[in-house]
Amino acid sequence: MSSGIYTSYSGAIANSEELEVIANNIANASTAGFKRDHVRFDTVLGAAMPYARAAEDRIDLAAGPNRLTGNPLNAAVDGKGFFVFQGENGQELYTRRGDFTLGPGGTLVLPNGRPVLGQGGPIAIPDGAEAKLRGDGSLVANGIVVGKLRVVEFPDSSGLVKAGDSAITTAPGTTPTEVENTRIAVGFVEESNVNLAAELVGLIQAQRSFEASMNSLLANDELTDSLIQSQR
Repeated sequence: MSSGIYTSYSGAIANSEELEVIANNIANASTAGFKRDHVRFDTVLGAAMPYARAAEDRIDLAAGPNRLTGNPLNAAVDGKGFFVFQGENGQELYTRRGDFTLGPGGTLVLPNGRPVLGQGGPIAIPDGAEAKLRGDGSLVANGIVVGKLRVVEFPDSSGLVKAGDSAITTAPGTTPTEVENTRIAVGFVEESNVNLAAELVGLIQAQRSFEASMNSLLANDELTDSLIQSQR
């Protein structure tokens, strides 16, 4: 295989991966707490020929805009950090999504039904009690503190991995640290940090780059075919 064909092919594959990432960002532009991904490209020198590759997807941890809901059980982290909730297998997962509601038994849950974790585990509210959050993360029911939201941060964000549904999990060896002076905005929900206009521009650029790679691949293929025919 000629180096031109291989380089064009690798470029098309990398562009295809970028298109998938951008498409997913656009699809989640209205998902609360969603963090956009972006692709990092590099060039590898292998077997005397350079080729492009999408080295990895990285999570953009920039905060999204806060939307006022007025719901006293809704919260947005003020600054760095993530809320903690319990996954299906009992593991800890992390999210910036704060559109909490009350689930069965008065447990504070996310829209997917997973319990939000406080300092002592899931937070339960007495039946019939009027509950609201405070700016320090405390959950008050009928004037009595019944729990406090856990907010954690990660000194090294390179070990964070998407877990779906605006959730983040960690690679082995990545440990969260508790945020001591928790600050939350009550009655707000952090929206997706996807800039739809910027993503659409990126989508057009990636599509054009993909088309250019495919045209180059076709041209190199035709050139190779012509060389083969000339030798017969």
